[in-house]
Amino acid sequence: MEFSSSHWGNLNGRDLLIYTVTTESGLEVTFSNLGATLVSMRLLNNHNEPLNLAYGLLRPNDYLKANYYPGVIVGRYANRIEGAKFYIEGQEYRLTANEGNNILHGGTEGFSHKVWDSVLFEEHNGVCLLEFHLKSPDGDEGFPGNVEVWVIYQITDDNQISISYRATTDKPTHINLTTHGYFNLGGFKGDVLDHMLKIDANKYLPVNSELIPTGELRDVDGSPFDFRKFKAIGADLDLAGEVYDHCFALNNPTIENASVVLYNPKTHIGISIYTTQPGIQLYTPINKPNVENPLIKLPEKGNWAVCMEPQHFPNSPNTPHFPSTLLLPGEEYDHTTIFTISIGGVAR
Repeated sequence: MEFSSSHWGNLNGRDLLIYTVTTESGLEVTFSNLGATLVSMRLLNNHNEPLNLAYGLLRPNDYLKANYYPGVIVGRYANRIEGAKFYIEGQEYRLTANEGNNILHGGTEGFSHKVWDSVLFEEHNGVCLLEFHLKSPDGDEGFPGNVEVWVIYQITDDNQISISYRATTDKPTHINLTTHGYFNLGGFKGDVLDHMLKIDANKYLPVNSELIPTGELRDVDGSPFDFRKFKAIGADLDLAGEVYDHCFALNNPTIENASVVLYNPKTHIGISIYTTQPGIQLYTPINKPNVENPLIKLPEKGNWAVCMEPQHFPNSPNTPHFPSTLLLPGEEYDHTTIFTISIGGVAR
C-alpha cells in the first residue's frame, strides 16, 4: 500500500490537503480535509483500463459552489428536516433553511463546507487510516450544543473502505451523518440504468412534493421500490418517476451482512455496502451538476450516477416513530459503513 499528501489550496487561512491511498489490488482513492471528502476512486478493470468510479471535482472552490454535495461528509443532519425546525424538551430550535422552507444536509454551510483537522497514519498488515476531526459550535446552522465529530476512513489492500463516524455533544441535539458519493461503475461513460442493484429492505419511505417522508413505512412488494432481488436501476424507473430519491428501511443493518450491492454487468465491478445505520437513501440524479469536472464527460441528460447514502431516516426529529437521532451529553454517536469494491464478480 502507498499513500501520500499534497497541498490543494487555502480557505479562510486554513491549508487544504489532498491525500492519496493506493492499494496492492489497484484501487486508488483520494480524500480532502475540505468536507472530509472522498474526491475520487479509480480502479483498473479486467482490461487494465483505469476507471473513475466516483464523481469528484478538480478545485476546492468548485466544492464550495456545487449544490449537490459530491463525495462529502454531510451533517449535522444528512437529508431533510421539515420546516427547518425541531423541538427538544419543549424548546423550539430554528435551523437554516436552504431548500425552500426545509433544511437539507446541514444547512448553508454544513460539515461539507468546513475545513476539518486531519491526521494520516498507517497501520501494519495492509491497512491505512485517515482521521478527520471537526468542532461544531453551539448554534451552528441553528443546531444546539457544542459537538465534536470524528470521521475515520480505513482503507485495506483488499479494496475495502470503512468509514467510522463518532460524535459527542454538551447539549441534547440531533445528529445524522453520511457520505454522499456519486458512483458510476462504468467510469461515467454512460448512465447507470443498466447497473444491477439489490437492497435488503422490505419497506421504503414515501415522500411528499418537497421530498419529506410522509411518516409511512410502506411495503416495497409490488412497487418499483422492490430491490430485494437484483434488478436493473432503470427497470421500473418510469413507475417511480424520473429519479429515485427515497430512503429505504434496512432489514438487518450490520457490518456482517451486506445491506446494498451494486453491480455493473459490463465492467464486472461491484460495490457492497455494510452499515449499522437503519436506512439508506437511494438517489439517481438526472440533471447535469451545476459545477462539472471537465475531465469527465457526462450524458446530456440521464441518470448519470447513483448515490447510496447510509443514514437515519429524513425528518426523524419531527417523526417520533422513526429511529431516534437525538444525542445526549455523555452519549456517543457511533456508526460504521463499509464499502467493498470487487472486480470480476459481485462484491461479497
